Amino acid sequence: MKWGTVYGPEYVNILHAMVKRHLSLEHDFICFTDDRTGINKDIECRDLPDIKLGSAPNFAGWRKISTLSPDLGIEGTILFLDLDLIITGSIDFLFDYKPGSFCIIENWSQMNQMTGNSSVYRYESDAHNDIFEHFNNDCEDVYANYKSSQLYMTRKVAEKHKVEFWPDKWVRSFKRHCIPNRFFRYFIKPKLPAECSILVFHGPPKPLEAAVGQWENKGKIRKLLPSPWILDHWKE
Repeated sequence: MKWGTVYGPEYVNILHAMVKRHLSLEHDFICFTDDRTGINKDIECRDLPDIKLGSAPNFAGWRKISTLSPDLGIEGTILFLDLDLIITGSIDFLFDYKPGSFCIIENWSQMNQMTGNSSVYRYESDAHNDIFEHFNNDCEDVYANYKSSQLYMTRKVAEKHKVEFWPDKWVRSFKRHCIPNRFFRYFIKPKLPAECSILVFHGPPKPLEAAVGQWENKGKIRKLLPSPWILDHWKE
C-alpha cells in the first residue's frame, strides 16, 4: 500500500522483485495506491480502499485498517508487507504457518502486551471485516482509546480470535537485531541475523540509508557503519 509522497515508486518495484525472488507459491502481487506513476507495468495496481479517517492525517498509518475492508476485492489468504522492508530469504513458510490464523509481528518494544507490529501480517480476506466496520463507523472514538493502528488492529482481532505472532527468528528489526550496542557501533558493522527472512526498517534509517551508514533521527546524527549487504537484497 503506497500513498502520499514519503515512498516513491521504486519501493513498490523493489518489493515486487524481492517477493518474486523469495516466494515460490502461486500468488498475486497487488499495490493499493493513489499514484501509479513509475510503478512497473507488470504490477497490479488498484485504487486505495475507501476509509473514513476523520481527524487523522491522510498519511497516517491508520489507513492500513482499510486492508480489512470487505470491499478489498481479494479472496483467500492475504500477506501484507510494508514498503520499507527487505526480504532476505524464502517467505513460503509465512503462508504455511498456523493456516487460517491472524499472524503478525509481536512488537519488539511492547513484548507480552498483545501488541503487533503491522509491517508484516497475514489474514483471511473475510475474517476481520467487522474491525474495519467498527473503525469506519467511529474512528474518533478509536483514536481516543488506541495510540496506533497496529495496537488497535491486534487488540480488536484478539477479542474474537487468537492472534499468532511470527516466530522471532523469521522477522527481525534492523535497529534491534542488526546494529551492535552503542560502544561497538564504532567498530562493528551491522549483521543480518541467522534465519531471518524479512528485515523490518521501522522509522529511520531506511534501507538505502543503512546501506551507506546514514542514520539521522529528529535532527540527531547517530553512529552507524555501512551495511553494504543490504544492497544484495534491496534491488530489482
